[in-house]
Amino acid sequence: MQLIIAEKSTAAETIAENLGESKIKTKEVGPVKIWFTKISGEDSVIVPLKGHITDVRYPESFKKWDEKSLKDMVYSNLVYVPSALENVEVIKTYAKNADKAIIATDYDTEGEAIGFEAIDIIKNAKKDVKFYRSVFSSLTAKELGEAFKNLQKPDNNLADSANARREIDLILGAVLTRFISLSAKRLGNSFLSVGRVQTPTLTIIVDREAERRAFKPKKFWRFLVTLSAGKSVFGAEYSEGRVFEKKTAEALEKLKDEKTAELAQVKKRIKRVLPPTPFNTTDFLRSASSAGFSVPNAMRIIQSLYMKGYVSYPRTDSQAYPPTLDIGEILNELGKSSAYRKHVDKIISSGQLHPTKGKEAKDHPPIHPVKLPNKPLSSQENKIFDLISRRFLATLSEPSEEELVSLVVKIKNYDFSSRGTKIISPGWREVYIYSKYEENILPELTEGMPLKIQKFETLEDETTPPPHHSQGGILKIMEDMHLGTKATRPEMLKKLMERRYISSSRTLIPSEIAFAVTENLKKISPELTGAGLTAHIEDEMKKVELGEKSKKEVVDETREIVDKMLSDLMKKKSEIKELMHEALLKQYIFGKCPKSGGDLRMIISKKTHKRFVGCGDYPKCHFGMPLPQSGYMFISPQICPKCGIHMIEWKSKDKPRTYVFCVNPACKVEKKAVAETKKPAKRNQSEA
Repeated sequence: MQLIIAEKSTAAETIAENLGESKIKTKEVGPVKIWFTKISGEDSVIVPLKGHITDVRYPESFKKWDEKSLKDMVYSNLVYVPSALENVEVIKTYAKNADKAIIATDYDTEGEAIGFEAIDIIKNAKKDVKFYRSVFSSLTAKELGEAFKNLQKPDNNLADSANARREIDLILGAVLTRFISLSAKRLGNSFLSVGRVQTPTLTIIVDREAERRAFKPKKFWRFLVTLSAGKSVFGAEYSEGRVFEKKTAEALEKLKDEKTAELAQVKKRIKRVLPPTPFNTTDFLRSASSAGFSVPNAMRIIQSLYMKGYVSYPRTDSQAYPPTLDIGEILNELGKSSAYRKHVDKIISSGQLHPTKGKEAKDHPPIHPVKLPNKPLSSQENKIFDLISRRFLATLSEPSEEELVSLVVKIKNYDFSSRGTKIISPGWREVYIYSKYEENILPELTEGMPLKIQKFETLEDETTPPPHHSQGGILKIMEDMHLGTKATRPEMLKKLMERRYISSSRTLIPSEIAFAVTENLKKISPELTGAGLTAHIEDEMKKVELGEKSKKEVVDETREIVDKMLSDLMKKKSEIKELMHEALLKQYIFGKCPKSGGDLRMIISKKTHKRFVGCGDYPKCHFGMPLPQSGYMFISPQICPKCGIHMIEWKSKDKPRTYVFCVNPACKVEKKAVAETKKPAKRNQSEA
C-alpha cells in the first residue's frame, strides 16, 4: 500500500479525483478526512495535513518572560513539537501498513519542510518505508499523472532552508520582542512584536508617514485654457505645468484678456504597447490589489483555486512560460467558456504563439489558468480566476496600437500644450479589462490654424505630501529589497495588520505603536530596522537550499548577530524604556476635543468597566463619545474626513471581518468592512 501525503484536504481530494483508478472511498477520523483509491495500480491512502504539523519552540523553561533569560535564549536549543495531533495520529495509523510513501505537498521550501515532518512521523511508525517526492506546478490530471510517473527523492536541502528560516525568525523575533516588550512594560496580549522581516517592512511604512507629517506644502498656480477651432473644442495647459514663482504667475494671469491663439505645432506618432508579462506572485498580488482585493485575501483565494486544480501554483518568481507548458491545451480549455471564446479564437487564428516574457526563474512557471471551474465558485473566486485567465490571454495577444497627438498652442509668447490618445487597434487591451486606460481624443487640427479662446482659468493650489504606500506597492518594495520571500510577504503584511501596527485597509497607515517601536529601534539598533541584515540572511538561506551551507552554520551565525544586537540594546535599556513609555502614551489619543481643545482619550470606567472617549480636561470639560462595549477594537491610524479625529477598527468576537468607522455621533460615516481576519493554515511559525 502507498501512503500519499497532501498539504491540505482540498489538495488531497483533487489528487484522488484526478488520479483515482477505482471507486473513491472516504473516511473521517475526527476532523481528518482520508481518501482511498487505486493510483498507478496500487492501493493508495491519501492523508491531508493542514500546513505544518509540528511547531518549532523554545523549551518550557523559557515560558516566563524576564530579562535574565534573554542571553540564554540566544543560544538555547529549539524543539520541534507535534501540533496537529489528529493528523499525526492518522499518519501513524496508516504508515504501519505502507511500504511506500509519496510526499505530494507544495513543491517549495515550506512544502518540503512540511513533507519531512510527515516523513519523520512515518519513520517512527515503520522503519522500512520507501520515500518519494511528486513534483508538480498544478493539480491537473495530466500534470499529476506525469509527477507520479516520474517520482523523485525528497530534497533535504529545501526542507533545511525552510527550517533555518523558522528557527532564525523565532530566535531573533522572540529575543528582541521580549526585550522591547519588557522595556515598554507591554506584556500578555499587548506585547510589542519585533521581527526580521516585519520590522524593516514596518519601518518603510513608518518612514513614509513621517515624511508626510514633516511635509510643508508649497503654493503653486496652474493655467488652463479652453480653445475652439470651428465647432471643435479642446483644452490645453501651460506647458511648464505648475508655476511656483509669483512673478511668472502674474505675467500669465494677464493672458486672460486675450481672445485668440495660434496652433504652432501638431505632432502625431503611432505607439505599440506590448502586452503585459505573465504573472509572478508579486505581479499577481499587485494587480489583485488594484482590482479591490486585500493582499492576504487575494493570496487566500488563489491558494484555494490552486488546491481545487483551477490555476497553477501561486508562489513563483518566474515571468516566462517554460517550453514544457502546453499553451494550446490551456487555450482550448478557456475556449469552452463564452467569456473567453472570441479572444481565444483571435489568438489561435494568428497562426503563431508568441507569449511575452519577463525574468526567468527556476522554480514554478508563471501563474496561469489550467482548467475551467467545474464547481460553483464564490464571486471573489470568480473574479480572481477571471483576472488570471485574462492576464494569460493578454500575454499571448497582439500589441495595442495607439495614436499619440501633442499640440503646442501659442498665446502671445507663452506655450500651452495638449496631449491626446486614441486606440487604433486595442490588441491585448480588449481581453485584459483590468488594465485601466482612458482615451483623450483631440479634434483634427493643422499647424497655423487660428484658435479662439473660449475660457481662461487660473487655479491656485498647494503641493500634497507623498501618498501612503499601498498593499501592492509595499510588496514590490519588499521584493526589490529582498525582504522575505514570495511565500512569506503576504503573510507578513497580514501579521502587521493583526498586530495593529498598520491599518487594515488598502492604504497602509502606521499606528502610534508602530512609530514608537520603529523610531526608537532606529536610534538604538539601526541594523534591525534596515533591510541589509534581512537580505543577508535570505541569501544565506538560499545557500542552504542549494546545498552550499548547512542549516546549523546559518542558524549559528545568526545567533551571534542577535547576541551582539541584544548586548547593544541592553546598554541603552533605560533610554529605551523612557522613549517607549513617552511614545506609547500617544496610542490612546483620538485627537483634540472640539470644545476645550484637550486630548480625547480612551477611558475605561473604574465603576462600570465600560469604555468611552473622554476629554483630558475633565472635570472642566465633560465632552465624551460612546465606544462599542463588546468585541475587539483599537484606535485606527485613519482619520475621519468629517471631524478630523481618529476612527476605530473594531471586530466582534464571532465575525471574521474588521470594520472601521468614526465614533463621533455628529458624523454619519458608514461602517465599512476593511479586511478579513480569517486565519489560513499555518506554514510559518515564529514568536514574532
